[in-house]
Amino acid sequence: MKKLILVLTLLLIFTLSACAPEENIYEYTEFSDIAVDSHSEAESKSNNKYIVYYYQEVCSHCQDVKQDILGFAKSFEALDFYLLDAARVPDGSSLEEFIGTPTVLVFSGTEVIESYIGGPKVKEFIKKYEEIELDYNNFDSQHLTTYQEILDINNDTYLVYYYLNNCPNCLEIKDQFLSWAFTKNVNQVFFMNGSNVIDPDNLPTELQILGSGTPLLIVMSNGVFTDEYYSGKDDILSYIELNGIGDITQD
Repeated sequence: MKKLILVLTLLLIFTLSACAPEENIYEYTEFSDIAVDSHSEAESKSNNKYIVYYYQEVCSHCQDVKQDILGFAKSFEALDFYLLDAARVPDGSSLEEFIGTPTVLVFSGTEVIESYIGGPKVKEFIKKYEEIELDYNNFDSQHLTTYQEILDINNDTYLVYYYLNNCPNCLEIKDQFLSWAFTKNVNQVFFMNGSNVIDPDNLPTELQILGSGTPLLIVMSNGVFTDEYYSGKDDILSYIELNGIGDITQD
């Protein structure tokens, strides 16, 4: 009887083990293709938007989130993602935002636009970005409501995307355009909802192109319209396809 119970117990353990899902165990060495070798490289990796995770292998808080963040890195595709082992780099960070590990910094060019410091905040970052669904409200800080704001921007090259919420062509390209804009420098892509413009009838002569309809993407330089623009869904989709992952430049 005892032998039978032992056999049945072993069979049960084997069955449960066989049915249990295999858990992925990740190691940093598997991600050498996204590792950066210095703080200076991490802080100037791109002119566009990207993410850097700072860690140390001996850091207990880093160990707590290791599988979560590496699993995230494995599947995340919306932005470029990099790893930096802060204990193995030859230089120190010049950023006041970096005070220790684990840390996630979201960059726009050389500017830090989001920071998550410590294990709980890193998990908060993962949850936020795993569940992100892009809409116009993800770009609130890049929305302009007056024509003068367009003319007051002091950047060599920037874009203004002019749209209406109920414009059929705007709706048709919305997901593609927002996914593309999300990867770009926040200081180079701006939005204007035609329904929310303050004093819409007072359209400056230099921005008369905005009266030609939606969707419209215009290229500006230091407050001056460059005469380069993309009108309608096909033109705009062609532009973002040609621009791809590169920097925003004038034609």
